[in-house]
Amino acid sequence: MSIEPNTNRSEKQQTLLSRLLGRTPASEPHFTEAELYATRSSGVIRLIGNPLLLAVLAVISFVLMTFLTSQVVKDVRQLRESTIEDIEWSLNEAEVEFVSYQYALRQALHGSSKSFVTLRREFDILQNRIDDLRLGALYEPLRAVTGFEDAINEVARHLEFSLPALRSPDQILAASLVRMEEHAISMAPHMRAMAAAGQANLDVLLDRHQLALSTTLKVMGGFGFLLMSSLGLLAFYFNRLRRQSEARRRSLIAAGKRTRAVLSSSLDAVIVCDATGVIQEFNKAAVETFGYSREEALGQTVGALLVPAEQLDAHNRGMNRVKHGGGFHMVGKGRVRMEAKRADGSLFPIEMALQKSESQGQRLYIAFARDISYRVRAERELIEARDQARAGEKAKSRFLAVMSHEIRTPMNGMLGNMSLLRETALTSEQEGYLGKMETSGELLLSHVNDVLDIARYEDGKPVVRYRPTRLREVIDSAVDSMRASAEERGNSLTLIYSGPKRGWVHSDPGRIQQILLNLLSNAIKFTDNGSIIVDARCKTGSDQVEIHVKDDGIGIAEPDLDRVFEDFFTQDDSFARKTEGTGLGLGIVRRIADAMGGDISVTSTLGEGATFSLRLPIPASEPPEDAEPPAAKMADAVEQNTTDMLKVLVVEDNQINRDVVRAMLTREGHIVEEAHDGQSGVEKASEKEFDLILMDISMPVLDGREATRKIRAGKGASAKSPIVALTAHVLPENVSEFLGLGMQDVLPKPLLRPDLQRIIRDHAQAANRDSCPTSIRVNQMRQFVDMGVNKALRESVGEAYDMLLAQMSTELQELLTWLQSGPQALDEVGERCHKYASSAAVFGALPLQKLLIDLEHAAKGGDEVEVARRLEGLPEMMHDSLGQLQGLRPTELRV
Repeated sequence: MSIEPNTNRSEKQQTLLSRLLGRTPASEPHFTEAELYATRSSGVIRLIGNPLLLAVLAVISFVLMTFLTSQVVKDVRQLRESTIEDIEWSLNEAEVEFVSYQYALRQALHGSSKSFVTLRREFDILQNRIDDLRLGALYEPLRAVTGFEDAINEVARHLEFSLPALRSPDQILAASLVRMEEHAISMAPHMRAMAAAGQANLDVLLDRHQLALSTTLKVMGGFGFLLMSSLGLLAFYFNRLRRQSEARRRSLIAAGKRTRAVLSSSLDAVIVCDATGVIQEFNKAAVETFGYSREEALGQTVGALLVPAEQLDAHNRGMNRVKHGGGFHMVGKGRVRMEAKRADGSLFPIEMALQKSESQGQRLYIAFARDISYRVRAERELIEARDQARAGEKAKSRFLAVMSHEIRTPMNGMLGNMSLLRETALTSEQEGYLGKMETSGELLLSHVNDVLDIARYEDGKPVVRYRPTRLREVIDSAVDSMRASAEERGNSLTLIYSGPKRGWVHSDPGRIQQILLNLLSNAIKFTDNGSIIVDARCKTGSDQVEIHVKDDGIGIAEPDLDRVFEDFFTQDDSFARKTEGTGLGLGIVRRIADAMGGDISVTSTLGEGATFSLRLPIPASEPPEDAEPPAAKMADAVEQNTTDMLKVLVVEDNQINRDVVRAMLTREGHIVEEAHDGQSGVEKASEKEFDLILMDISMPVLDGREATRKIRAGKGASAKSPIVALTAHVLPENVSEFLGLGMQDVLPKPLLRPDLQRIIRDHAQAANRDSCPTSIRVNQMRQFVDMGVNKALRESVGEAYDMLLAQMSTELQELLTWLQSGPQALDEVGERCHKYASSAAVFGALPLQKLLIDLEHAAKGGDEVEVARRLEGLPEMMHDSLGQLQGLRPTELRV
C-alpha cells in the first residue's frame, strides 16, 4: 500500500482530522474550521458594534440617499416628459392617419382596383393606431379621461364594420365602398372628439405625474429615516449577537473534541503521517484492517508496515519527492484501488483516499483506507458470469451459423435435384413419391427458417421495408396461396372485406403476407372439415386496419391463451400429437406486428375454434412512379420470362450443388463454367469476362469472401462482373458483410429455381441496359449504395432528399478533414465514426458504413495501428460512395 492515494473529503473534515495528531498544551492551538469561523465572526461583530463606525456608516448612507433621490427625480422627470410627448404625438398621428384613410377611400371609389391595395394599407395603419390607443399600457391614463373612451369606442365600432369588406376579394370590397365612406363620414366627429378630449386633458395628466413624483420623494425621505433608525437598532442587535457568538465558539470547540472521538471510531481505517512517512495516528479501524496494534504502528514508516515489497520502490521515490518540497500526485483526487500488506505479510485489495493538511509550516497526510476484498471478489465473479454469458451467445451464434450451413447445403442438393427430376418423364407413382419428398423438404426448410428468424429477431426487431403497395392484392395473394391447403383438409376458406376501400397504402407487403400465411397455416392445421374466415376491416377516417382470422377448429384452452405467442409453444407436446410444427410461427407473428407498430391478440373457446385479431397502422399512399396498369404488368412479365443467354461462372466446392446449379442454368439456355474452390474461381474470373458469378462462401483453399476481394481488387476480365453469394449463411450480419465486399445479391441455400430465375432475369435486364452507351452500369460496377434502401429513403422524404444528401456530404467531408488534420483522441474518433456510420446506412452506403464501424471498433479498442490502416482506405471509399449517391437518378433506383 503506497501512501500516495487521494480523497474527496472536504476541507472541513480534513481540518477536523488534523486534530487527531493530539497536540500537547505547549503547542500552538489548532482550531477546526468551525472554530476559526466562529473566531473570525466574533471579530467582525465586535468591529461592526463600534459606535464610531456606525456614525460613519450613517453619514455615508445619508449622502447616498440624497444623491439617489436627486437622480431618481431627474430620471422620473425625463420619463414623464417623454410619456406626455408620446401621447400627444399619437393623438396627432391618429388624426393624420384618419385623413389618409378617407383620401384612400375616395380614390378607391373613383379609381381602379390597384387603389384597393393602398386602401387596405391605410386601413391597417389606422386600425393599429386605434388599437394602441384603446389597449396600450402607455395610454391607460388617457382612457380614464371623460369623453375620450366613448369617442374611441365609436371609432373602433366603425372600423369593425369595414373590416370584413377589406378582408374580402376586390369584387366584394368594391360593392361596399359607398357604405364604408358613409361610416367614415360618421366617424369623423368621433375622431375629432377623441383628439380634443385627449389634448384637453394632457395638462391634467401632467399634474398627476407631478403629484406622483412628490409622493415618491416623501416616501424616499421616510425610507431614509427608517434606514437610520434601523442602523441604530442593528448596533444594539450586533452587540447582543457578539455575546452569543462567544458562547457558540466555546460550544464549537467542545464539538471538535466530540468529532475527534467520532472519527477515532470510524469504520474506515484512518492513518495520519508526516512528510517523512512516519505514522502519527492509527485509529481502531486501522488496527483491525492491517493487524498492527496502535503502539506498534506509531512512529513507524508507512512503507515499512503497509506497502507491499513490489511497490516499495515507487513509494520511496514518492516520499523522496515530498522530502524535497514536492507532493503526492494523488492528493485530493478521489479514491484509488491498490494492494496493501497486513501484519502477517498477506496482501489484500484496499480503496484509499489521501488528503493533505498544513499547519504551522508542517505538512500532514491523512489517509482513509477500506478493505474491499469482498467487493473485488464479487466483481470478479460478476465478470466471469458476464464472460460466460457472452461465450454462450457466441456459441449460440456459431451453432446457428453451422446449422444453417450444414443443413442448407445438403438440402440444396436434395431440393435442386428434385426440381430437376420433376422435369423428367415420371410415372404417376413416382410423381406421388416425389411430391411427398418435396413437401417434407419444404417443411424442413420452413423449420430451419423459423429458427433462424427467431435468432435474427433476438438481436433486434425484424427489418420492415415500407413502400407503396396495394393492400387488397397483398391479402388476396396470401389467401389464394393457402386455399389449396385448406381444401385438402376439407375446409372452406372465405375472404371478407368491410369498411371503405383502400387502394395504395404505405406498408411492407412481405411482412403482411408473412403474418397472414402463419395465421392461415395455423388455422388450417387445427381445423378439419370446417370453415376459415378472413375478415379484413378498414376503419373510416383512420389508418387502422384490422384483419381477423377465424376458424371453428379445436380451439385453445383458456390457460394457454397467455402462452400462445411464446416461442416453441405447441398445444400438444405428446408423442401422439396430431399436428406438426416448431411452435415458432406465432412468436414470429407477434414480433413482426410489434415492429410495424401494431399488435395481435387471440380469443378462443376450447372445442369451438379461435379468432386471431391483427391490428396495424397502414396509412394511404400515392402510387409509385413506376406503377403500371395490369395489362402493362402482364406484358412485362412475358418480357421478363425471356432472357438473353448469359455466361455464368459457378464457384462451389460441393460437386452435387455444382451439378444442380449447372443443370438449372443450362436448361434456361445459359453457358456455365465451374470452379471447385475460391482460388480457381479467381483465376477463371481473371481470364474470362462472365456476365454473372455465383460464389459459394465456405470453401477450401480460398473462401468466397477472399475470392470476391481478389476479383474486385484485381484488373481481370470479370473484375466488374456482378457477384451473387450462393450460401447457407443468411443471418443479417452475414448479408451485410457480403454486400459490403462488393457482392450484388445473396441467394440462400437450398437454391430454389424461382430465386435463381429472378437473379438471372435481373442481371439479364441489367446487361440489356448496359448495351445503351448513355446508361450507367449500376449492376456491373461495385455497389457502394444499396439501391433498395436508397429508394425507400427517397420515397419517404421526397424533395428533401437532395438537401439531406448535401448535408450528409458536408458532414462526411468535415469528418475526413478532421481525421486527416493530425492525431486525434481515439475515444472521440470512435464516437464520431459511430455517429456518421448511421447516416451512411440511412442512405444505403453500406460499405462506407461498415468501414466507419470498423474504425469505431478499432478506436474504442485502442488499436492505433488498425485505426491508421482503416483510415488509408476511407478517402477513396467516401469519394466513391458519395459519387455514386450523387450520380444516381430515380430511374436507376428501381429495384
